[in-house]
Amino acid sequence: MRWRRRRRPSAGKLEGLVNFRDLGGLPAAGGTVRPGVLFRSDSLAYATPADAQHLVRGLGVSTVIDLRGEYEVEQLGRGPLAGARVEYYSAPIADVSGAEDLVGHYVAMLTEKGPVLAGTVRHLACAGTLPAVFHCEAGCDRTGVLAAVVLGLLGVPEEAIAADYAATAAAMPTIHERVAVVVDRLGLPPRPVSLPMWEPEAQLMTRMLDLVRERWGDMEGWAREYGLTPGELSALRASLVTPLPAPAAC
Repeated sequence: MRWRRRRRPSAGKLEGLVNFRDLGGLPAAGGTVRPGVLFRSDSLAYATPADAQHLVRGLGVSTVIDLRGEYEVEQLGRGPLAGARVEYYSAPIADVSGAEDLVGHYVAMLTEKGPVLAGTVRHLACAGTLPAVFHCEAGCDRTGVLAAVVLGLLGVPEEAIAADYAATAAAMPTIHERVAVVVDRLGLPPRPVSLPMWEPEAQLMTRMLDLVRERWGDMEGWAREYGLTPGELSALRASLVTPLPAPAAC
């Protein structure tokens, strides 16, 4: 797993965000994912003022992509970045059909929210959007699906995509505590005590990617079905991939 050693170091200590990371450093087709331009996170509503300052002034974030539903945003807020001079891009991918398992839920996002996800990819390819951070509530499910879409389109190996998804496991104790508070705040039915606390495992993302391959051939096939053009995908790759150096002339 040589890609692990090429990962960019931590984007810095944050006080309120527990599932924030730079996607830079992962191997991609023809190079590596450019560091410092695309971040994934748990909800920025948990950011402290110091976190917001670090994101904007330290990391240069210019776009926040919010994958939460409108009701979540209304009830839980946007945190201190709501007042920052950054673009706010709403891309809600909540409220999809029920599924038998989590993998089916992820595939439902790809199908039912395909236009929203494709529009988000298109926006990431636009000049001036980066650096960007995208998030949902926990930074795991909806954020994990968008990460898989973008990384897949960049040619990141599936095992690296799955490992990045599983990296959220370290934040799950805090996330589970937050979920209990959010459920109570939004008046949702409590989680049955008989259900175990789930953890994001690499095999869940691997199974989703298997289903993508069965249905669309690959992530680029998914992108074509939802209207992304070769030019838009080329622009995305140009923005997010650092090419390998050209071989030295003999």
